[in-house]
Amino acid sequence: MDIVKVSAVCLIAAVLAKVIQPTNRDLAALLSISAVIFSAFAAIDGITEVFSGSDGILGGAGVATGYVRLAFKALGICYLTELCASSCRDCGETALGAAVDLSGRVAISLLMLPLIRQFIEIIRTVLER
Repeated sequence: MDIVKVSAVCLIAAVLAKVIQPTNRDLAALLSISAVIFSAFAAIDGITEVFSGSDGILGGAGVATGYVRLAFKALGICYLTELCASSCRDCGETALGAAVDLSGRVAISLLMLPLIRQFIEIIRTVLER
């Protein structure tokens, strides 16, 4: 991921959107969303490198990767939710942004259910001894 390119594209898109906004709000919003999509795809390339690198490091250290994968999934949900909610708010759709926020929170809660269940089982086992 080349942060300089991503930053340049986003900065240029922001300036152009501000210039275009008084005459054509729809085109300005489309330009901003296009820049966000470009930066999201660039970030996805970086995230795949993080996943492969962490698998190699954790596998070599003998650490169970299940919990780390769960944390990365939650982090991905957070990033995606924030990106989509902010885009909705930038377009003036605050209700849609709030709906995306709520959906992200529910998705993380559902993702954590097996972990919570396992944690409760461990506590129950310790208390029974």
